Amino acid sequence: MNNYSYNPYQNQSYQSGMNSNSYPNYIPSQSSSAPGVGGSAQNNDYAEELLNKNLGKVLKVYMSFSDSIEWRDRIFEGTLEAWGRDFFLLNDKKNNKWYMVWTIYIDFIEFSEEVTL
Repeated sequence: MNNYSYNPYQNQSYQSGMNSNSYPNYIPSQSSSAPGVGGSAQNNDYAEELLNKNLGKVLKVYMSFSDSIEWRDRIFEGTLEAWGRDFFLLNDKKNNKWYMVWTIYIDFIEFSEEVTL
């Protein structure tokens, strides 16, 4: 477990990047297990079903990359275009970018519209 009190979601510095000369690019993970959505296979099936029912909706995906200072915490926003067992594809129409997001790094997802259950 990390021993710092910094909350990345209180400011926007994680979106604009950090000065790579100030910090090392790699910090060994403090955890003995990989980050991720965790839980049982039943929970993962439910999450997949939920994403499938909400294709075309706008999402904000909060992610943490524990082994990186520069990319430690990021937010990706876009329209959910496709999904798979361990990833999904977001289309950020504002910035004309596409993101393939690996679910293992997801902290949580915020839907901008009503969720179809």
